[in-house]
Amino acid sequence: MSQPIRIDEAAFRKHSRRAETYLAQGLRHDALASLAAAAQANPDDIPTRLKMVDLHLAAGRHNPGRDEALRATSGFVSSPRVALDLVERLFAVGENRLVVEIARQLQPGMWDSAKSLAEMARHLTLLGAHDAADVFATAAVRKDGANPPALFMLATMDVFYGRMEAAAEHCDRCLAILPTDPNSNWLMSRLRLPDAGPRIDRIKSALAASPPADDQVWLWYALHNELHELRDYEGSWQALSKGCATKRALLGYDPAKEARVYDALRGWTADEITRQDGHVDPALAPVFVIGLHRSGTTLAERILSGHPAVKGAGETYELTTALRRASGRHFRGVNSLEVIQERAGLDYAGIGRNYLEGMRWRAGGKHLVTDKLPSNYLNLGFIARALPQARFVHLRRNAIDVGLSNLRTLFNEACPYSYDQLDFAEHHGHYRALMAHWHELLPGRILDLDYDDLVGDPEQSARKLAAFCGLEHDPAMVRIEERKDAVATASSVMMREGIRKDRGGLWQAYAQWLGPMIERLSGIPGYS
Repeated sequence: MSQPIRIDEAAFRKHSRRAETYLAQGLRHDALASLAAAAQANPDDIPTRLKMVDLHLAAGRHNPGRDEALRATSGFVSSPRVALDLVERLFAVGENRLVVEIARQLQPGMWDSAKSLAEMARHLTLLGAHDAADVFATAAVRKDGANPPALFMLATMDVFYGRMEAAAEHCDRCLAILPTDPNSNWLMSRLRLPDAGPRIDRIKSALAASPPADDQVWLWYALHNELHELRDYEGSWQALSKGCATKRALLGYDPAKEARVYDALRGWTADEITRQDGHVDPALAPVFVIGLHRSGTTLAERILSGHPAVKGAGETYELTTALRRASGRHFRGVNSLEVIQERAGLDYAGIGRNYLEGMRWRAGGKHLVTDKLPSNYLNLGFIARALPQARFVHLRRNAIDVGLSNLRTLFNEACPYSYDQLDFAEHHGHYRALMAHWHELLPGRILDLDYDDLVGDPEQSARKLAAFCGLEHDPAMVRIEERKDAVATASSVMMREGIRKDRGGLWQAYAQWLGPMIERLSGIPGYS
């Protein structure tokens, strides 16, 4: 029989107050010690543990932060706010299965508000649990049909599941309450609806009010999308340019730092990458769909996961989580220069094992599971060594086409190089050189698939994909418009229209403004 938890309230209050004083003074080490003492006095207090998580992660210490987040799961969930804070920290340390389990235990009817339900839906969809997210978003609107965050969240899920009329309705309801809402204006602009005039006027009115810079970004991109559909390419380009410039200023992108990462990655050797110290699981094998963002990775995954033997997991950060755990470092992005430089000391079997455990719930019992985070091409060395059975499908697309598509896509923080023509061109050069390096080190393990071939002859491309994965071709692979599962990428709208062949050469409508990128790309061998 377990012993009841003993709580020393006086000691808890004393150490908590001391921790707050230290934090106010910037003495993080002392604050952490006081929080640890407070947690010992009251092991049931989740917020104390979560403050410790934040301090560890801010200092780049992944595993101590993860340990505190796991300890917090044994505490007392005193309110929906505490539950959401716990979920946020578990997500930060990559404990996605626990987030799904919390959602299963705390059903929507147990939550106090539409706002809380919408926040939980957002966390669930970020980690790829879209079915559960849809349930929470639907419950949020049922609880309060006039709550803008709930309406936007449900509209987002509508788009992911191809319910475009419902998405427009929920955006309309949100904007009727809050006409300046940047997110709903942007999402509405993606639906390519007729009668754009009133929407354009509303966006311009919202911009005229000089909202915060982050809101301006969403609104400029919304205006770009609406004007693009009207083929007002000059006005569309002006809006896009303002959105890109504003976003780039917010990100603080450092091209020199990125160049150092690529230089370090090209330091991988054949001896390193082929060393037999990874992990093989006979029950589960991953297929990584990689390439530049907007190069056709979503379409390739949709075709491949149309095979009955393959489960599509979408974009995951499970590999990044495994690298953080193996290195002990908490870093932003898919990898870090320090981890690359310290790669010789990593446990590659542990990386492979942890990655597959993170993917198992996503695989739905199938032997093959796709992971289509495009930027995993940066991690290909780690993956190839840690997961000897992993396959790599690499999408290639015309450099100018994919460059414009990057400029036109609002990525949040994922692609900081994508908001400036010269930044993108430089990034493209690094990418091409790195992929050539991986091909040299791993002959036969990477299937190159051209975007133009994928859309021009999808049946033949499907056959290539199936053969590469050791599967018999299935005619259903190319019937992507019949699928009802979620698509949670920038291509979510287009995937519901089947395989479109009209996306190539779109850059020509903007050619007169793309001179800097085209000139820089022309200096890269084989750029087209």
